[in-house]
Parts: sequence; structure tokens; C-alpha cells
Amino acid sequence: MRLEVERRCRGVRPHYFEGRWLYATRGNRWVRTADLGRTFEPLARVHTDTRRLVARVRAVDRLLHASPFCVVPTPSGAMAFSGQGARLWRRGAAHFTALDGPVDFRPMRAGVGLAPDGSVLVGEYRDNGGEVPQRPRDPVHVWRWRDGVWSVAWRFRSGQVRHVHAVVAHPDLPDTFFVCTGDADAESVVWVTDDDFATLRPWLSAGQVSRTCSLELVGGRVVWGIDSPLETSGVCSAAFPDTAVVRHTDTEGPIYYSGRNAAGHVWFGVSVEPGPAVHTDRVQVVASVDGAQTFERVFSRRADPTPQLSCILSPRGISPENTVVFFLRATMRWDGQLVVARLLA
Repeated sequence: MRLEVERRCRGVRPHYFEGRWLYATRGNRWVRTADLGRTFEPLARVHTDTRRLVARVRAVDRLLHASPFCVVPTPSGAMAFSGQGARLWRRGAAHFTALDGPVDFRPMRAGVGLAPDGSVLVGEYRDNGGEVPQRPRDPVHVWRWRDGVWSVAWRFRSGQVRHVHAVVAHPDLPDTFFVCTGDADAESVVWVTDDDFATLRPWLSAGQVSRTCSLELVGGRVVWGIDSPLETSGVCSAAFPDTAVVRHTDTEGPIYYSGRNAAGHVWFGVSVEPGPAVHTDRVQVVASVDGAQTFERVFSRRADPTPQLSCILSPRGISPENTVVFFLRATMRWDGQLVVARLLA
């Protein structure tokens, strides 16, 4: 198995596929491409104040987080999340506008979930006392934005979890969502609701093994990457709703995000951060071409020396054919670039 890179696009951060279009940000611009980065169609500006200047300078934006970290589609356009909270774009508008409400934090990329009714679910992601709690944990919320109104979809009580890593809708069950939380062993749980958050129950609670930031549903199985700097990370699966865990591979660092394509391939991005179980200085892509049964490392780049966490970001949705699309953050080479490649068995 090998990854063959077709092109790189400097300064382009991919966010989601919608039909044949890949939507992305390019500095302060909201753009889309129908040919995987050969050409781009500008749609709007993200900021109109001084933050537009910050978003254009990659080295500065990496510290101030003005450009969107995550953008998701809505029925009328798109919603963006950055270090300054949420912003809304309506199709045809010249720029995004600030969205008032409780989301004054930057959620994880998979921490924003899309419901079949068009509502947006946002998992609260704050420091909340640190990985090893230095104070009592505050309550943690899953917020829902529907028809222009914010409400609480779910509230974890004080001390129950540190924060939310992911909110993922089940593709075949309209009222079913997975919520992934961390970070201590008792907090690292994959929760499930099958009644649109009227109730939420733990499905998988296995310490650091169930500490995850993204998951994929493949052939009736839930496949996830372990996000742990404390214990050996890797890729695991379970045949939902059963809880027997199958470990497919170990990785040298924690996994943050995943992606998939129309050929049925699945990949996970290995990150670099401080921790006793991190044994690499290179971000990596581990991929599978056999329905997420076996995984191989197909790509790597050395992390840069800045204090930021080095990682690989993949857009949500389905990449066409056998393509693998991702973005490199805080790497020595190709930092801040969209990478378009093909996975060859």
C-alpha cells in the first residue's frame, strides 16, 4: 500500500465535502473547489475587521486562531468556529457574521456534529482544570443550534468529564448520536443517545482505550483512533451495540482525526504532543483498504519545534474515488498545506 501525492495547495484548510465540491478556507477567504484544488471559486470573506489581516499570515494565525479551525454546512450556508467563537455564512453573502450565544470556545473538528434535521450540535471544549485536574471540573455541555436558536442538548454534571472531543451522528439511525469525552480514564467514554438526547448513556468505557476524538462507522462497526499521550494509542473497533474491542494496530502517537473515501478506504492521522506514550516526532497517516481491518503507515512529516500540537486534519464527508485529502498543521515541511493524494493498494 502506498500514498501517491498529486498536488499541494499552500494555505488551504479543507473543511467538508458537499457533493462534488470541497469547501475550504484560504487565509481570510471562504472558497470551494470542484477539482480537488486545481482551481478555487471564492465565496466570501471570513472577517471584515483587523482579524482579516491575522488570518492571512499563517505564522501569526497559528498563535491567534483567527481563521476557522472547523466549518460545517448548514441548510442555509455554513457555520465556522475559531478561537473567537462561532460565525455564520448565508449563501450569497459577502462575508461571515459573528453568531451570539454560548460558543465562545474553539471546539474540536469532530466536536461539531450535524443532525438530519439540519441542526448543529457543538461539544464544549475548554481546558476545564487540565488533563490532571487542578480544580473541580465545571459542567460540560453539548449545545444545539436549530432555527437560529441555541439550547442545551445535554449537560454533563460537574466533575463527570473534562470536555467533549466528538459528536457524531449515526448515518443510518436518525436519532442516534455518539458523544466522545475525555480525558482521565473515568472521563474517557463513548456515549450514545438513540432518542435525540432525551437520554444519554455510556456505550464504551475502557479507560484510555475509549479516549477518542473521532470515529468512523464501517460495515456496522464503530472504528476509532485512540487519543492518548499517556498510554499506547492505536486503531480499534467494536461491532455496535456490542462492546467487545478489537485492536487493529498500535501507533506511535495519539490520533486526533480520521477520513474516508468513496473507494471504502479509511485513514487516521497520528499526532505529535508531549507525553510518556508518544514515541515519534513525525505526524503520520495510517490507512486501510480492506474495510478497516488492517492498517499501514503510508505518510509522515516531521513535527516542527513550536509548542503547538502537530497534527493532520481531514475534511468531513466522503473524498472522491481513492483520494486521500488532508491538511498539515505545525510540521517542518508542507505546514499549512492541503495535500491531495491517492491511496494505491
